[in-house]
Amino acid sequence: MLFAFRAILFFITICTSCAITARALDDFSALKNMSHELNQQPWQSYKKLQIQEKNLADMSAIYKLWWLLRKAQAENLLFLFDEFQQTVATAQNLINVKTPMQLVIQFKIYNGIIYQRQGKYKQAQDFLNTAKLTAEKNHFTHLMVQAKQELAYTRSLTEPYELSLTELQQAYVEAFALSDVYLLAKINEVYGAIYGYMGDYEKSIEYYQKALTSYQQLGYPSDVAEAINGLSATYRYWKKYDLAIDYYQRYQKAIEFSPTNIDGKFYAAYGIAMSQAEQGSCVKALVSIDKAIKLHGLIDYKAELYKRKAQCLITANHIDAAQKALDHAADIFAQMPELLGTRWQLEVVKIRAELAQANGNGSQAYQLLKSYNQSQVALLEKNSADRLLRVRGALEHERQNVEISLLQQRAKVQNLQFEQEKQKNVYQTYIIIFSLLLFISILIFVFFQRQHNKELLALSIRDSLSGLFNRRYVFNFLNKLVDTISGEKGQVSIIVIDIDDFKQVNDQHGHPFGDYVIGEIAKIGQETLRVEDIMGRVGGEEFLCVLPRIDVMQCMQIARRFVKNVNNYDFIIDSHATEQETMKISISVGVATTSAEVEDSAQLYLQADKALYQAKNKGKNCAVQYRAYMMHSSQHDYDMMQPFDEDH
Repeated sequence: MLFAFRAILFFITICTSCAITARALDDFSALKNMSHELNQQPWQSYKKLQIQEKNLADMSAIYKLWWLLRKAQAENLLFLFDEFQQTVATAQNLINVKTPMQLVIQFKIYNGIIYQRQGKYKQAQDFLNTAKLTAEKNHFTHLMVQAKQELAYTRSLTEPYELSLTELQQAYVEAFALSDVYLLAKINEVYGAIYGYMGDYEKSIEYYQKALTSYQQLGYPSDVAEAINGLSATYRYWKKYDLAIDYYQRYQKAIEFSPTNIDGKFYAAYGIAMSQAEQGSCVKALVSIDKAIKLHGLIDYKAELYKRKAQCLITANHIDAAQKALDHAADIFAQMPELLGTRWQLEVVKIRAELAQANGNGSQAYQLLKSYNQSQVALLEKNSADRLLRVRGALEHERQNVEISLLQQRAKVQNLQFEQEKQKNVYQTYIIIFSLLLFISILIFVFFQRQHNKELLALSIRDSLSGLFNRRYVFNFLNKLVDTISGEKGQVSIIVIDIDDFKQVNDQHGHPFGDYVIGEIAKIGQETLRVEDIMGRVGGEEFLCVLPRIDVMQCMQIARRFVKNVNNYDFIIDSHATEQETMKISISVGVATTSAEVEDSAQLYLQADKALYQAKNKGKNCAVQYRAYMMHSSQHDYDMMQPFDEDH
């Protein structure tokens, strides 16, 4: 009897131990996979995490880091930015060489966000760029896209917009390949912010609305609030102040999901105060500005409030008070050197001119305005220079360190050459020249080796002749897009392009000229399409363009514009001739759009191909929209799945 009792007790002990172990494993698994839950219910999830804190001392180092990661994520979503910063700092102290790389990268991204909010944009970019490169090296594509998106937004805050858009477009293509709705929404939100800064307000609103729709479908309240805040800011920049104030009030309601949302309340108060001041309602604005300044918030935002307060006080002829408010703004900018020379800081000079004029000091006002205008011109020139980065592209960015090293070595060699020239030592001069050539050769070899490696990586998705996406990639992209959008509101349109009489062009002028025509039409297509559209070469002289979320009428407008742009282009036959001879090339275009009758991407492509055939029959040099009657017309048979000669 005693033996049986002991056996039962032993069995119960073993089962209890197994249950505890299983629960611990389940908890850890749940912790690693609670990102979606956190986004949907940040406040409730945050309270659950806080309950676990008392047992944290008994947990492993990896468990603690995962717990800190989820806590930081919740605090970021709840706008608890001070707590967020403390949590990230605690995690940094626990990270070591054994820490999983996924956690290391995520905390680097969070550090970048912290520096971004502090206005320390250089440090923010360093962290985010390191996170991006580390994620890319370790094949964490989601984290790489997240880092790219935050990096693009951070860069836009110091106004190199073209570089930001280039980075963001890469992130968009990669996020789409992952079919990640949330990442795409985050990228659309950043697009909205950048276009707002650039003054393209309609496009800014369009992207913010896309992001808002996705966030609402996902049920992510924090992101919904942020998108509404973005819409509010864009309407304010657009000087549609009543709409801006309305959206800021919506934002106040949207952030109620976070009971301790101090920072969010500041953003709402800030937006309303700024809108009232810019609208000219200075009596209301002065009250709202003082209320906002008293709240806990970002220091550079408070500088904007002090500027508006100074302007309103100048209008009310309260000159001394205006001077104090403007001095507060100037002091804040002095603490943030990365904002010096931006349009936000330059506005202080402009308001000082207004203040001098109100004081009756016309001469000082003139000098200040002159200085302001000169700085504005310099800023415009700087932004124009920044646009060149898009042309030079990623190569210049990646070559930066090599070029710096090369310049340093050239400087050393020049000094050596100067010394050898003084000494007229021919032997030493030869040695230096040989060393220089050897060093440059090594650098060139390393550089081209890196470029070759990059080209090998890109070869799987790029067509070598046109520089566009290749057949495999563009059809995979179309398949995913049609599958993704089939259950949503929206349409997918495609454009199939064929160069008219291309065989005659090759026969008459040779294959090199034909290759040149293909390359030029690829460039025209990229300039004609929207930033989110994808273009690929799918045959010898045939191209396929995929246009997400666009109806057939809009697609036809783009297709006709493509035909017109090609018509207007002069193709140079012999660039080396004294008098350059040019010729005109035309294209035929077929357009198709998803509908209830379209079952898959293959059928959509077949419809566009039928429309292309009709365009050829109509005399070429035109764009034709697919109609149902075309399906039974005879035509040549395109085999979509067969390979082709991508070089020509």
